[in-house]
Amino acid sequence: MGIIENAKEAVKLVQQIDNIELYRKILDLQAEALELTEQLKQKDEMISRLKGVLDLKGKLICKDSAYYITDENEKIIDGPFCTKCFDVDHLKCRLVATDKEPIVICPNCKVQFASKPTFNLLRPDVEKNRKKLMEATLNQNQRRPRTDYLGGRR
Repeated sequence: MGIIENAKEAVKLVQQIDNIELYRKILDLQAEALELTEQLKQKDEMISRLKGVLDLKGKLICKDSAYYITDENEKIIDGPFCTKCFDVDHLKCRLVATDKEPIVICPNCKVQFASKPTFNLLRPDVEKNRKKLMEATLNQNQRRPRTDYLGGRR
Protein backbone atom coordinates (compact mmCIF):
# COMPACT_ATOMS: atom_id res chain seq x y z
CA MET A 1 0.00 0.00 0.00
CA GLY A 2 1.24 3.50 -0.82
CA ILE A 3 1.40 6.55 1.42
CA ILE A 4 -1.82 8.01 -0.02
CA GLU A 5 -3.79 4.81 0.56
CA ASN A 6 -2.45 4.58 4.12
CA ALA A 7 -3.50 8.18 4.80
CA LYS A 8 -7.00 7.51 3.44
CA GLU A 9 -7.35 4.46 5.66
CA ALA A 10 -6.16 6.47 8.67
CA VAL A 11 -8.79 9.14 7.91
CA LYS A 12 -11.51 6.45 7.91
CA LEU A 13 -10.30 5.08 11.25
CA VAL A 14 -10.16 8.57 12.80
CA GLN A 15 -13.71 9.26 11.59
CA GLN A 16 -14.88 6.15 13.43
CA ILE A 17 -13.12 7.29 16.63
CA ASP A 18 -14.85 10.69 16.32
CA ASN A 19 -11.81 12.79 17.34
CA ILE A 20 -12.04 16.08 15.39
CA GLU A 21 -8.52 17.32 16.26
CA LEU A 22 -6.91 14.04 15.20
CA TYR A 23 -9.05 14.03 12.05
CA ARG A 24 -7.72 17.51 11.09
CA LYS A 25 -4.12 16.43 11.69
CA ILE A 26 -4.59 13.36 9.51
CA LEU A 27 -6.12 15.49 6.73
CA ASP A 28 -3.13 17.87 6.94
CA LEU A 29 -0.81 14.88 6.74
CA GLN A 30 -2.69 13.60 3.70
CA ALA A 31 -2.41 16.99 1.97
CA GLU A 32 1.34 17.10 2.67
CA ALA A 33 1.72 13.56 1.32
CA LEU A 34 -0.10 14.55 -1.88
CA GLU A 35 2.13 17.61 -2.24
CA LEU A 36 5.29 15.54 -1.72
CA THR A 37 4.08 12.97 -4.24
CA GLU A 38 3.53 15.73 -6.81
CA GLN A 39 6.98 17.21 -6.13
CA LEU A 40 8.55 13.76 -6.53
CA LYS A 41 6.73 13.31 -9.84
CA GLN A 42 8.00 16.70 -11.07
CA LYS A 43 11.57 15.86 -10.03
CA ASP A 44 11.36 12.49 -11.80
CA GLU A 45 10.18 14.26 -14.97
CA MET A 46 13.05 16.76 -14.69
CA ILE A 47 15.59 13.97 -14.19
CA SER A 48 14.22 12.17 -17.24
CA ARG A 49 14.38 15.36 -19.33
CA LEU A 50 17.94 16.12 -18.21
CA LYS A 51 19.02 12.55 -18.98
CA GLY A 52 17.61 13.04 -22.48
CA VAL A 53 19.53 16.31 -22.83
CA LEU A 54 22.71 14.63 -21.63
CA ASP A 55 22.27 11.76 -24.09
CA LEU A 56 21.63 14.25 -26.90
CA LYS A 57 24.65 16.34 -25.91
CA GLY A 58 26.85 13.31 -26.60
CA LYS A 59 25.51 13.22 -30.16
CA LEU A 60 25.95 16.95 -30.88
CA ILE A 61 28.69 18.67 -32.80
CA CYS A 62 29.14 22.39 -33.21
CA LYS A 63 29.85 23.36 -36.80
CA ASP A 64 29.47 26.72 -38.55
CA SER A 65 28.00 28.33 -35.38
CA ALA A 66 25.21 25.76 -35.05
CA TYR A 67 24.61 22.38 -33.44
CA TYR A 68 24.02 19.25 -35.48
CA ILE A 69 22.95 15.79 -34.31
CA THR A 70 25.22 13.00 -35.47
CA ASP A 71 24.94 9.23 -35.58
CA GLU A 72 27.47 6.80 -34.11
CA ASN A 73 29.75 7.38 -37.14
CA GLU A 74 29.59 11.17 -36.53
CA LYS A 75 27.59 11.66 -39.75
CA ILE A 76 25.17 14.61 -39.49
CA ILE A 77 21.59 13.36 -39.34
CA ASP A 78 19.69 16.44 -38.13
CA GLY A 79 20.08 20.17 -37.62
CA PRO A 80 21.12 22.95 -37.59
CA PHE A 81 20.00 23.95 -34.10
CA CYS A 82 20.54 27.13 -32.09
CA THR A 83 23.55 26.89 -29.78
CA LYS A 84 22.19 29.51 -27.34
CA CYS A 85 18.82 27.81 -26.88
CA PHE A 86 20.43 24.43 -26.30
CA ASP A 87 23.24 25.63 -24.03
CA VAL A 88 21.05 27.89 -21.87
CA ASP A 89 17.53 26.42 -22.01
CA HIS A 90 18.28 22.85 -23.16
CA LEU A 91 15.93 23.33 -26.12
CA LYS A 92 16.43 21.97 -29.61
CA CYS A 93 15.39 24.98 -31.72
CA ARG A 94 15.85 24.62 -35.47
CA LEU A 95 17.51 27.57 -37.20
CA VAL A 96 15.94 29.15 -40.28
CA ALA A 97 17.43 31.13 -43.13
CA THR A 98 16.28 34.71 -43.63
CA ASP A 99 15.71 36.50 -46.93
CA LYS A 100 19.07 38.22 -46.51
CA GLU A 101 21.91 35.89 -47.36
CA PRO A 102 23.83 34.59 -45.34
CA ILE A 103 21.81 35.57 -42.24
CA VAL A 104 20.35 32.72 -40.16
CA ILE A 105 17.94 33.24 -37.23
CA CYS A 106 16.55 31.25 -34.32
CA PRO A 107 12.76 31.66 -34.17
CA ASN A 108 12.81 31.07 -30.40
CA CYS A 109 15.47 33.44 -29.04
CA LYS A 110 15.75 35.67 -32.16
CA VAL A 111 19.56 35.35 -32.30
CA GLN A 112 20.83 36.20 -35.79
CA PHE A 113 24.21 35.45 -37.26
CA ALA A 114 25.92 35.17 -40.60
CA SER A 115 26.95 31.70 -41.72
CA LYS A 116 27.16 30.95 -45.41
CA PRO A 117 27.48 27.15 -44.95
CA THR A 118 24.49 27.02 -42.60
CA PHE A 119 22.47 29.33 -44.86
CA ASN A 120 23.29 27.18 -47.91
CA LEU A 121 22.25 24.05 -46.02
CA LEU A 122 18.91 25.62 -45.13
CA ARG A 123 18.38 27.26 -48.52
CA PRO A 124 19.99 25.05 -51.18
CA ASP A 125 17.76 26.73 -53.78
CA VAL A 126 19.74 29.97 -53.39
CA GLU A 127 23.03 28.20 -54.12
CA LYS A 128 21.50 26.36 -57.11
CA ASN A 129 20.18 29.65 -58.51
CA ARG A 130 23.60 31.25 -58.00
CA LYS A 131 25.29 28.40 -59.90
CA LYS A 132 22.76 28.62 -62.73
CA LEU A 133 23.31 32.39 -62.96
CA MET A 134 27.10 31.91 -63.00
CA GLU A 135 26.84 29.27 -65.73
CA ALA A 136 24.51 31.44 -67.80
CA THR A 137 26.85 34.42 -67.42
CA LEU A 138 29.85 32.29 -68.36
CA ASN A 139 28.06 30.88 -71.42
CA GLN A 140 26.94 34.34 -72.47
CA ASN A 141 30.49 35.71 -72.15
CA GLN A 142 31.85 32.83 -74.23
CA ARG A 143 29.38 33.54 -77.06
CA ARG A 144 30.20 37.25 -77.30
CA PRO A 145 32.87 38.25 -79.77
CA ARG A 146 35.94 39.54 -77.95
CA THR A 147 36.83 43.16 -78.45
CA ASP A 148 39.96 45.03 -77.62
CA TYR A 149 39.92 47.88 -75.16
CA LEU A 150 39.31 50.47 -77.92
CA GLY A 151 36.09 48.86 -79.03
CA GLY A 152 37.42 47.05 -82.11
CA ARG A 153 37.13 43.33 -82.68
CA ARG A 154 40.08 41.05 -82.40
